[in-house]
Amino acid sequence: MGAGKKAMRNNCQNDHSGFSACAFSLATQLAAEGWERRFIADAKRAQDAIEMYQELGQEVRVETIVLAEIKEECQGCWLVLSQLKAVYTRKKAKPVEKAS
Repeated sequence: MGAGKKAMRNNCQNDHSGFSACAFSLATQLAAEGWERRFIADAKRAQDAIEMYQELGQEVRVETIVLAEIKEECQGCWLVLSQLKAVYTRKKAKPVEKAS
């Protein structure tokens, strides 16, 4: 395997759907905080998902794609990715009960 392919592969990860995706630094940070990336969608689909996940009792977070983190090999995707949002969810934290 060439060095370029190896480097590109090291910056990719599989999401819950099994598809390969770029590993963004924010995604790594959010995963450490318990957030799970559900998918990347246009603004309308993202809004539909936000409402659905909130109805299911999930916390929802929507992030824009950081284009500066897109690999040079993937620059053809910049235009599309600039119009998309990444939707993350996690279970709502249980309220902390105060001791009496």
